[in-house]
Amino acid sequence: MGAGKILAIIGGILGILSVGLFYILPDLFCVWRIDGGAAFSVYLGGFGFTSGSIMGVDIPPEYGEDIFMLIVAVLIVAGSALALIGGLAGNKAVGILGGIILLAGPILLVVALLLELGDFADAALIIDALGGDTLLFGSGSGADWGLWISSFLALGGGVLGVIGGATA
Repeated sequence: MGAGKILAIIGGILGILSVGLFYILPDLFCVWRIDGGAAFSVYLGGFGFTSGSIMGVDIPPEYGEDIFMLIVAVLIVAGSALALIGGLAGNKAVGILGGIILLAGPILLVVALLLELGDFADAALIIDALGGDTLLFGSGSGADWGLWISSFLALGGGVLGVIGGATA
């Protein structure tokens, strides 16, 4: 098995993990979060699910019905599947396509954050109250917010899918 195939397979696995691990450790494997210390925290993850805590009481993952987060997760999972198939079959076109679709998920997330679409319109109100000006990354009034580990896992998976597909 060549290096390109292995990279495409690893990219696909990273993409799937970026969505799936949210349900095991939502505070660590979310795509975006706001952390206000012991007072509150909100974690957004796979398929539009939201988790967090208020005053130390955990909130289990709950579907937020945000269409943008649903589309982000579908793009990541579909791209991951195609990258895996491309890597396993040694098909360059499928591997590259999978990587591109996988990259489209986090890119859509960043666009939704910048334009404050869907649930991020509500988050923007909180960030404004905390003294922040962008949803991508920031801190203020004892809270931190921004893109988190699963966003970067998906980006890395997409890059590996494209590179692996191109070199398979």
